[in-house]
Amino acid sequence: MSQKIEALESLRGIGAFMVLIGHLFCAFYPALLFGDAMLHFSFEDTIRDGPLHLLYNGPFAVCLFFTLSGYVLSYKCFVSKNIKTLRSSAYRRYFRLLVPVFTSVMISFVMGSLGLYRHMEIVPITGSVLWLNTLFQFPHGDIFEAIYNGLFGVFITGDNRYNGALWTMATELRGSFLVYGFLLFFGDRWDRLLAYIAGFLLFKDGYMINFLAGVALCDLRNNMNYRLPEPVCIGITAVGLWMAAFTYDVNGLLSIIGLHTGIQYPDLAFGAIFVLAGVVFSTILQKLLSNKFLVWMGRMSFSVYVIHMIIMCSYSCIVFSQLNQFFSYNIAAIASIVSTIILVYLVAPYFYEMFDLGGQRLSNALYRTSYNEASLIVQKTYNFCKSGKLLSAMYEIMKNPSAVHSSVKGERKEGK
Repeated sequence: MSQKIEALESLRGIGAFMVLIGHLFCAFYPALLFGDAMLHFSFEDTIRDGPLHLLYNGPFAVCLFFTLSGYVLSYKCFVSKNIKTLRSSAYRRYFRLLVPVFTSVMISFVMGSLGLYRHMEIVPITGSVLWLNTLFQFPHGDIFEAIYNGLFGVFITGDNRYNGALWTMATELRGSFLVYGFLLFFGDRWDRLLAYIAGFLLFKDGYMINFLAGVALCDLRNNMNYRLPEPVCIGITAVGLWMAAFTYDVNGLLSIIGLHTGIQYPDLAFGAIFVLAGVVFSTILQKLLSNKFLVWMGRMSFSVYVIHMIIMCSYSCIVFSQLNQFFSYNIAAIASIVSTIILVYLVAPYFYEMFDLGGQRLSNALYRTSYNEASLIVQKTYNFCKSGKLLSAMYEIMKNPSAVHSSVKGERKEGK
């Protein structure tokens, strides 16, 4: 893996950690994010409205994820200068996301049905009325509703009832296909600058601008071989981080200078673009971000993202409820937060090996499969659903998709 790609992986890992910390603060110290929430220590307002807010600014991290997706999804096309690579990438994208997302939904369904979610019990104590109250509101016992949600609902409408973090999946999938479509039509055209301008004007009121900005940065850096001096890169990154430190309640840099857009949090969106721009053009920043631990965090990032709220609303809340009976609020909350971070990063490698990599293996196997063979796989999946063995079948497919591929080919030959 090149130093440049390692740096991007590290950025993703840092972003996932920011989301994790931000959600834990939403649960136990809501005033660090919401201005009218219950205070648990006197200087929460000061931290929320100051530069330390950057350390747990989850919405900024989400903007960074989308900008990174635009860059990474277009990287292969620009480096190889071959738009034919888009077909395989586009085909595999849904299946690549599907396996870890679907698995997390099914785990959440089981835990909710068993009554293991305890977040509602601590709302009166923590004061997280605006956030904890809204999580995991799904019909218990309806397995078919959960299956539909994991297969389609999350990706079509962003329905996150089974896992609050999954609201981004619909945007991620739409943004991915925006990237593929843009590259297909304009990726090798000399006048694509006009397409970028039109795209920025068209998508100026949503997250799609981050995907398109990621494509533009990748184009400049890897296709046009554009370069920036190191001091400029450091300056751009610093401005981006400063913009990312603004909260929902404070007017950001763009508002201060009188520039208004239709984006909900414009400073976070453009801050993410500036940060990525500074990193991809800076050799110094890439070297700093190529730390092995940060790269490992990047590999775990998607697993951390999809499992952390499940752990937080069960384990974290149970631990807090027990500790709060014997210790002060802050001791119980801090112990819950620290132990949750440790547990999430202990569980993430196993989830990564089984389901994140499993999604990659499955998507690759399906791409190598012909239409007729894919039809047989769909039929087999339907039969497994009817027999109640879907989860065990998915696990076997993810462990060894090539074996399933061979099995289906054998059935196809027998059918002939």
